[in-house]
Amino acid sequence: MISGTPCELVADRFPGVSKRFWLNEFQGVTVKPLSAFGYFRLSMFSKPACNRRLFQVIKKEQCQSFLEIGLSDGQRSQQMLQVAEKYSDAPIRYTGVDLFDARDAQPRLKLIDMHKALKAFDAKCQLVPGAAGQAIERIANSHLRTDIIIVSGETEISQVEAAISFFPRMLHANSLVLLQSKPDGHFKLLNRLDVERWATKIETGGRFADKAA
Repeated sequence: MISGTPCELVADRFPGVSKRFWLNEFQGVTVKPLSAFGYFRLSMFSKPACNRRLFQVIKKEQCQSFLEIGLSDGQRSQQMLQVAEKYSDAPIRYTGVDLFDARDAQPRLKLIDMHKALKAFDAKCQLVPGAAGQAIERIANSHLRTDIIIVSGETEISQVEAAISFFPRMLHANSLVLLQSKPDGHFKLLNRLDVERWATKIETGGRFADKAA
């Protein structure tokens, strides 16, 4: 018996063609590969402006594994994957943590809609619904050596405090963490040593009063 989805069966017959191409053909999903000019626009003129630094970091560091906490409307996630797929030859891994359908505030983002959007990429994508603290505790050991962690400003400080003690084990020596002070606020860039200091502060009863102060 032949098993597998139509997309998988066709992709197996034509190994030289990206699975994303066949998925696009079967589902009508279209995400054009990012051009050099497209990257230039994202890194210099995209809105909100706070995301520009993020795209620049992804290109410079050629990031391959991502953990994003708080996906906003989902657009930034897809733009990050476009940049990563353009500037890295290695397979991309992306994990997004968000409340999704359980959100109380705007913008709304349904889990099923985000799943559909991410299917347009070659990256290995995982979406984890739930509050950041509990979600990171569940997945930390399966996300070792993550290149970059992005913490959106929409994430509650209490959830950042609950999650950050798990960050050091998920990072390697050159990993980066980008923390946003508020939605659409600037990102602060932290290295592993910075993160370990913050984690120690929280574990000893300190407060993460301002994520990007």
